[in-house]
Amino acid sequence: MIDRRSGGGEDRISLLPDALLSQILVSLSTKDAVKTSLLSTRWRSLWLSIPGLELDDDDFPNYKSFVSFVDRFFLFSTESTIEKLKLASNKEKCNPLAVKSWVDAAVNRKIQHLEIDFSKRCLGFDLLSTDIFVSHTLVCLRLRYVALNDFNRVSLPRLKTMLLEEVRFLSHTALESLIASCPVLEDLSVITSRDDVKVLRVCSQTVNRLVITSRDDVNFFRVRDAADREVVIDAPRLEFLSLEDYQSSSITMKYSLCSSAQVDLAVDFNVRDVLSSDDSAKRSSIAHFLANISNVRDMTICSKTLKVIRHYCKLESLPQFCYMTQLHAKISSADLEVLQDLLESCPGLKSLVLELSGSVKKKEEISFSSLVPWCLRSCLERVEMRRPIYGVQLEMKVIKYFLENSTVLKKLTLRLGCPRMQQESMIFMELLRFRRCSTQCEVDVVGLEETLMKL
Repeated sequence: MIDRRSGGGEDRISLLPDALLSQILVSLSTKDAVKTSLLSTRWRSLWLSIPGLELDDDDFPNYKSFVSFVDRFFLFSTESTIEKLKLASNKEKCNPLAVKSWVDAAVNRKIQHLEIDFSKRCLGFDLLSTDIFVSHTLVCLRLRYVALNDFNRVSLPRLKTMLLEEVRFLSHTALESLIASCPVLEDLSVITSRDDVKVLRVCSQTVNRLVITSRDDVNFFRVRDAADREVVIDAPRLEFLSLEDYQSSSITMKYSLCSSAQVDLAVDFNVRDVLSSDDSAKRSSIAHFLANISNVRDMTICSKTLKVIRHYCKLESLPQFCYMTQLHAKISSADLEVLQDLLESCPGLKSLVLELSGSVKKKEEISFSSLVPWCLRSCLERVEMRRPIYGVQLEMKVIKYFLENSTVLKKLTLRLGCPRMQQESMIFMELLRFRRCSTQCEVDVVGLEETLMKL
């Protein structure tokens, strides 16, 4: 509201004290906060007092103007606290010394959240000195596509969240030392192509959420030294684990996950085609890993992992996942025979999401054993076919299996991928003919129009 007084036309908001106006600007993006400098003389420099900066050099006509802008921000008030600094660079030519000076200044001004993102650049460079690892105020650190100078000292007593994506260290042991030197770290994400890291080791007594992604950018051949690659996780307080790794032959868990834990698995233990019965070391490694995750409550598992488990089940028995109540299985139609083994190992399962990956061929067949898994006879309440179905024999046989053998099933959800309404009608008619073991089961069919039809 504008308060037109006899002395002028200044609006009421501009009459508020600087401290209050700065709090208003904090709620805006840096770009929008800077735009307020055009409102009036009163607002011209107010944005410089906000305790944070989020900038992308793509928003500037050239890199020189970007550097000048950030320099002005840091020079405006050298004593004020900076809570957050987020810088993204896409330019091929940039000044690492300038970035280093900003980061050092932010550390000296008690920064809490720091994010450096060079993921859109083709080349990295030595970006940060050891100063960034000696901060008594830093709570959150996110680094993407940067190279780090070597460091001898780490002091991050308040750091709770750390993301390292394609960060290059001079020493192979630097990552392990960095993680181990964060005494209150809780949330850790490491995303790396592991060019020279054979053993990716995470040792922390405090981390409860861990994401490890080992990228395999070359799909047509395997990493040459995959047999020597290993992931070692020594984190007794883990409650969430997301692990994507198609490079390592061995994945070692020093501690079993707790009964409230969630796990998202995309690993293959470097198994090619068939798990050899002569490879006792590989079978032992897989057995120990499965045993250490067998207490989890919620699991998502990818098709490559299930393929390995299918081979494993021909040689060994799966451990019992007694606490698991939710399972999301991404499974290839060629590996569906492992489904019953998987369900038999989850006696308390209540919710199943089944995602058939790859193309489902019309002539593919599957035969289910007459021995129905315990969870179907006692506790499985919800089944969802996540991907659209087309009514081929294999899909309908899976649906029929759950409808006819799940005694307490409450809901089965399907999605249709048929291009014609006539095909949808044929699927509906076939579903109606299936016997339902559970009298309270409701089948929800979501069609191409995302309309819901209850049978």
